[in-house]
Amino acid sequence: MAKTSSSISTWIGRLLKVVMVAVVLPFGVSLLGGILAQLDLVGSSGATFRQWIEWGAMTYVGVHLLLYRPVPLFRASHRIFSTLAVWLFGGHVASVEQAGGGKGKGAKETKGEPSAQGSTLVAFSPYVIPLYAILVSAAGWALGRWLDRTLLDGPVTFLIGMTMAFHWLMTADELQQQRSRWHLETYLLAIGLVFVVTLLIGSACLPWTVPEFSFVRALAEGCSRTQAIYTSVIQHVFF
Repeated sequence: MAKTSSSISTWIGRLLKVVMVAVVLPFGVSLLGGILAQLDLVGSSGATFRQWIEWGAMTYVGVHLLLYRPVPLFRASHRIFSTLAVWLFGGHVASVEQAGGGKGKGAKETKGEPSAQGSTLVAFSPYVIPLYAILVSAAGWALGRWLDRTLLDGPVTFLIGMTMAFHWLMTADELQQQRSRWHLETYLLAIGLVFVVTLLIGSACLPWTVPEFSFVRALAEGCSRTQAIYTSVIQHVFF
């Protein structure tokens, strides 16, 4: 009886994750579309902010796939937010070296390294902070106090695109290395949540360097597009 109850609970949990994936992924895609639509404005550099960000993202994707993966940079930001998460929420979090650094299942936890056991919130939180995109946005705001925007708009938004793509691809690589321990819906939910939360944080910082960008309008556009997707799916399935 206990086995049956446990099995039912497991399947209910998996079903809930499937539902959450069905909610999160369309919202993430729609939110990205809403943000890009708000960035489709001509900057003082001559090109649109959307073009600069897309060029930056595509440049990093090419570098990541063909030339070099800056793993040490990603691990540095992960350590910072792992430490912060443990301090804020308590518990322990596995380092990226343990979770996906290629040591294999037989790797032993060494003294001074964080434990692999702990709160899901603590383990997940380092992945959802796009540190370098935030730093680039802050640097763009600071430099904008002294330099002309014609010099800053292109390079800063280009770097924002690069750093967001860097964070997403490096996170996907790290989570993929843990894929064998998860069900498919758990993996998709983790990827979807990272994508959505980092988009929200990154776009909330964009007005520092792109004053014309409206986070509220981008969010409203994302919600509107999500509603359109759900409405279309429901109409095709049930009517």
